[in-house]
Amino acid sequence: MNPREILARHASSFHLASRFLRPADAKDITILYALCRLIDDLADEQINESARINDVITHLRNGELNAIPVDGFAEMARRRALDLTPLITLAETACAESTTPPMLESEQALVDYCYGVAGTVGELMCPLIGADAQQGRSAAVALGIAMQLTNIARDVLEDAERGRRYLPGCWLGELSPALIAEARPIHREPVRAAIARTVELAETYYQQGESGLLLIPARNRQAIRIAARLYRAIGLRVKAQGCRYWEGRVSLNARERARVALITFAGVGQKLGSPNA
Repeated sequence: MNPREILARHASSFHLASRFLRPADAKDITILYALCRLIDDLADEQINESARINDVITHLRNGELNAIPVDGFAEMARRRALDLTPLITLAETACAESTTPPMLESEQALVDYCYGVAGTVGELMCPLIGADAQQGRSAAVALGIAMQLTNIARDVLEDAERGRRYLPGCWLGELSPALIAEARPIHREPVRAAIARTVELAETYYQQGESGLLLIPARNRQAIRIAARLYRAIGLRVKAQGCRYWEGRVSLNARERARVALITFAGVGQKLGSPNA
């Protein structure tokens, strides 16, 4: 697997932000992303791929890094002395997801899931972007959770069509994925309210994530702030457009992404405020 091609194909927002990273760090982060993407793709396969994810977990636990099918991962992990514990947690969360389609019931379950698939990535990123792993952990985890909440708010219809419900059942009156996907008018309002609530929850985590940016060296700090603002802008657009999930996925086009990146870069010392701050 070529990490750079994977990043360009699957992560348009982060691919743009990665251009602002220090080159050596960008290369290592791209390798990490490729492995996280591989695990995520296996969890998303229609045919149960839990056995292949379990193989990855076994290799990680046993230190068999050369068996991981991502170019450069073994060398990068050893050189960076990468703590593999969050990566194992990510893979275990993905394995459970591939076996049993998620039907989250509470806000805490939502946050726990977001930690498992994305907060862990924040932890893994700390040493790669030059932040102290201990001091920066809480902010890095918060930023990962915030980004995953944005993904969930954006992808409600797509997830429901695949039998998955990440929006907490207690927010929805226990609507099933099938009823969410059907999007009859009687069912739309509770889903829209839950999406808006998810975006609002993401905002609290973006704020927490921003609090740790000063722990990152200046150039990498700019890149991470840009990535956060790009994701955040998607969630705010979902809410601004009325959370009309049945109309399909909300996104930013290339021109809009470039605008957010440039405004963020120019105002890099600003605190989180407007989506373009």
